[in-house]
Amino acid sequence: MKRQAGVACCALLLAFAADAQQMFVDNFESGIAPQFPLVGGVFQLPPGPATTQLNWVLAELAAGETTTIDEINAHFDAAWLAQNNAAQTQTFINSVRTSYPNASVTDVVTFTPHRLVLVIDSPGSPPPSGYMVFGTRYAAGQKIVQFGVSGYGGSVQFPADQSLTLTQAADKFTTLSALPSLMVGRIGANGSCSVTVDRGASTVRATGSVFKLWVLGGAARAVVDGTLSEFDTLPLVASELAQGGVINSEPLGTLFPVKDLATLMLGISDNTATDLLHERVGRTLMNQMPAAFGMAQPTLLTPFLGINEQFHLFYSFPLVDSQSYIAGDDAFQNNFLNTRIVPLGPVTTTPFFHSSLLVDGSWRASPLDICAAFSALRRLPRGSEAMRMADRALSASAAQPDVRGDWDRVWYKGGSLSSGAGFHVLVHAWLLEDAGQDPYVVVAMSNSNTGGIDQFNVQSVTGRILELLSQL
Repeated sequence: MKRQAGVACCALLLAFAADAQQMFVDNFESGIAPQFPLVGGVFQLPPGPATTQLNWVLAELAAGETTTIDEINAHFDAAWLAQNNAAQTQTFINSVRTSYPNASVTDVVTFTPHRLVLVIDSPGSPPPSGYMVFGTRYAAGQKIVQFGVSGYGGSVQFPADQSLTLTQAADKFTTLSALPSLMVGRIGANGSCSVTVDRGASTVRATGSVFKLWVLGGAARAVVDGTLSEFDTLPLVASELAQGGVINSEPLGTLFPVKDLATLMLGISDNTATDLLHERVGRTLMNQMPAAFGMAQPTLLTPFLGINEQFHLFYSFPLVDSQSYIAGDDAFQNNFLNTRIVPLGPVTTTPFFHSSLLVDGSWRASPLDICAAFSALRRLPRGSEAMRMADRALSASAAQPDVRGDWDRVWYKGGSLSSGAGFHVLVHAWLLEDAGQDPYVVVAMSNSNTGGIDQFNVQSVTGRILELLSQL
């Protein structure tokens, strides 16, 4: 696939701390091994609990197959069967088989060890395809706990967006929220981010879970330093349970390899996986990562808060107290963090909810800062354990269909914060790379103090931007 070099403007040179420079090397790649090889139009998935159960489901979708009640009881978790009994599940599988006989995986939207989002289809079948959400237990038998299939018509773009030029799509994106920032650019061989489409590329916005790029960086740095291995296991402990943690349903004490926690953190934005890694790596190292990754204003992310710590500012203090933390200097913030936030442990009660802090009182960075983080992670030592862990985690999600097949490497992280008024923060960030070519980076940040950001309008316009880049 041919790629044209972008026009460089507003280049951002990464300024790593001296000790951090040793962590990174030039990682320009002439060959990129895909995380999910495409063989005969079918994506091949790595082994794991969810893959094992998915392969059984796909075998059951063969034309003429019959799924028995005994098979359902053997493959589905008790929690699933409590909501959908065996007979109902049998009927559902039969309906999927009728709609998608002999189905195979034609796109991988998200892959983690026990949560999958896939596109399935019968050989040679026209749209609609099947959009499958699938999940298993991590422990306790590794049976199916999530299984749904809906129709996918072949595009996330609304008709009005399908003919937009890149400039028009960028302009339209700026109308979709009160506080937008967008960049489309490339990472050069020297690690610098050059901007080809700039709609506030250096403007700071709330990131939501995109801050987890820096958490991944801290874990990677620890692996490079030899204080952590991707194969080390961390137990699920009550002190790190966080809202939005899918693994919260697993038994306490369940052991998770670091590599799986990283993939869960990036692939499905699991908040408990994030806090487990944040605690294991430690704040001292985490505080170094924004500057090490070339962030223009690294103090925006320091002290580097985990999920529970940030959420306490939303939920646990009167607004004036939370605002005092946000406005405080380093000494005040560190004292407040250590004496008032940390002793609270996980968020278990929510006496307050300060939606006004979702935009201005949470993790913040600019599109260029996010591009710099992608660049730093891409330049982890080639072939190293740290690079293997980061590549697997960042490749876990493409966010939407019809992206992964256009590129040798797709990295993605998204983030959001919402209230009853809808999304106040909605962010998408992609790195898109073909072997031997400078990667593209797309960072689309939507913020609104009053909420109401339409996720589908944003998805449509960003989908058009991705499609246009794949055609260059």
